[in-house]
Amino acid sequence: MRDLWTLGLACRPDHRGHSGSEVFRPYGCRPGRRWLKGERPVELKEDPMPSIRITATAVAREAIRHLSDSRGAPVMFVQSGGCCAGSTPMCYPEHEFLVGPGDVLLGEVEGSPFYIDRHLDQAWGETTFLLDVAPGGPEGFSLPAGLGGHFVTRSASCVPESITRVSERTVMKAAVVTDFSKPLEIQELPIPEPGPGEVLVRMETSGLCHTDIHAAHGDWPVKPTPPFVPGHEGIGVVERLGADVTERTVGDRVAIAWLGYACGKCEYCISGWETLCLEQRNSGYSVNGSFAEYAVVPAAFATLVPDGISSRDAAPLTCAGVTTYKAIRVANVVPAETVAIFGVGGLGHLALQYARIVGGITIGVDIEDSKLKMATELGADHVVNAAKTDPVEAIQALGGADVAVVLAVNPRVFDQAFQSLRRGGRLVCVALPADDGAMSLPIFDTVLNGKSVIGSIVGTRNDLADVFALHAAGRTRVIAVDRKLDDVNQAITDVLAGDIPARVVFQF
Repeated sequence: MRDLWTLGLACRPDHRGHSGSEVFRPYGCRPGRRWLKGERPVELKEDPMPSIRITATAVAREAIRHLSDSRGAPVMFVQSGGCCAGSTPMCYPEHEFLVGPGDVLLGEVEGSPFYIDRHLDQAWGETTFLLDVAPGGPEGFSLPAGLGGHFVTRSASCVPESITRVSERTVMKAAVVTDFSKPLEIQELPIPEPGPGEVLVRMETSGLCHTDIHAAHGDWPVKPTPPFVPGHEGIGVVERLGADVTERTVGDRVAIAWLGYACGKCEYCISGWETLCLEQRNSGYSVNGSFAEYAVVPAAFATLVPDGISSRDAAPLTCAGVTTYKAIRVANVVPAETVAIFGVGGLGHLALQYARIVGGITIGVDIEDSKLKMATELGADHVVNAAKTDPVEAIQALGGADVAVVLAVNPRVFDQAFQSLRRGGRLVCVALPADDGAMSLPIFDTVLNGKSVIGSIVGTRNDLADVFALHAAGRTRVIAVDRKLDDVNQAITDVLAGDIPARVVFQF
């Protein structure tokens, strides 16, 4: 394969290199070779064509920040689909370029999507790039983003007008429930097509919720129908719009939550309780969810993720966050009330934080010392190990709880939480035990002591926007471990064994 030459021009006239030298043009790269700091640049042999300035999308900026923070140094992105840095040729006879699952939409040039690869070893932390268009070899090429963050996306056989569509993948990887008694299967499925009013989302992350485990095991009274794809804590980028979509655009970073659709017309929807809509569809349960490289969702239910939140954090917030935020809201917690959180895990570690935000005095209850340590680090005022101490006695010794939020799936915990309430206390039931588990409710105690029992399901789209806003403002912290989708069954095993401190987040 012949040498392919690349061009770099400074984003800013006064930009300097790491060594303090004048801005220079990167060397002409060979396929599979990477630019190394300190290498002597080679001047481009052909005159450049005009540059085009584009602005990075929110997802690109988040990827830049993430790599910059993790490496403690500037990062360099390379446009995917080019010959350099081991990527593939971009310019094909069909005038298309490839986009893989690790690519991030950077922006659009003349209506054409422009992507970067977020997983390269080096990248440059600029958020505004010059797109340098220069002739090259017939194989096509892209420019490693040099000191000015430049990219070349054209070869001699391509013209900008012809690079107007992304070569389409036809299949995607997905974790599929085929049978309630069997592990999930990693399968290749056709990439779904967005219908009218829908968007196609390329997933970046997806959290593992206990509901996904219930779905996979079919242990709730209302069961999903195999085969199906679980997942309802999905974060990804809109890649394609269905007909008549006006709420979202290509490149938007969005969340796919449990509430995948509501009618918007019934008494529940119009009164702010869309989560009670009888026509609702639930992601990863009644419709395929986010345990796949791609998913479709109604555009109106694809909630925008703010720039200041990483996709890793946004995933657990999309269910664990919005569910516990809603639980604290329906409990009407007021400052100085005591709030006991039963179950300090994926949901509980966020519930503690929301209770503190509204001024509650918090008690974390769990059976794992490691999770109680986490609760203390997150600001819990008291912790109780229910495996070593009677939680009812321990909480009553503190004066009793004004609010007890149950996030553990053991029915016995609901009884303990109710008994821990002081007069006028509120029990908020969130967890859903398997097999339609039941709790006992003493009528005499409930009536004479003015206690209340409240059922709280996930929050609305507005609630999720609030959750994102709080996190972007630095008011909450997400604790999670990363896994690959191929490890979904082991992740489920680890969650059931209590070996995960808070949340599992699948990285795509």
